[in-house]
Amino acid sequence: MNNIPIEEVIRKNIKTLRKELGWSQEVLAEKTGVSAPYITQIEVGKRTPSLEIVEKLAFALGVEYKTLFETNLLGEEKVADEFAKHILEAKLIESITKTIHNEFSNASQNN
Repeated sequence: MNNIPIEEVIRKNIKTLRKELGWSQEVLAEKTGVSAPYITQIEVGKRTPSLEIVEKLAFALGVEYKTLFETNLLGEEKVADEFAKHILEAKLIESITKTIHNEFSNASQNN
């Protein structure tokens, strides 16, 4: 059994995933609607995010919220590979969504 406090697990996972994306704390703050200083406080362990904030962070990072609670992400090299899959999937969904949106926009303009 892992004895790492859940607050530390969440904090480290947020920071690891953010860095994997190449994002600054400011970018993550913009994508979540949470202030950059608050993101900093979470990552350094001065604040513990509410479940609502955890959900916003997970959505912005492109993972399920439960991923931020997983201790198996900590210190493992395979994190990058698994996270890359999540990012690829998110980009694919975004691309498909934009294409569908554009098709509907074009179709309605032509009518």
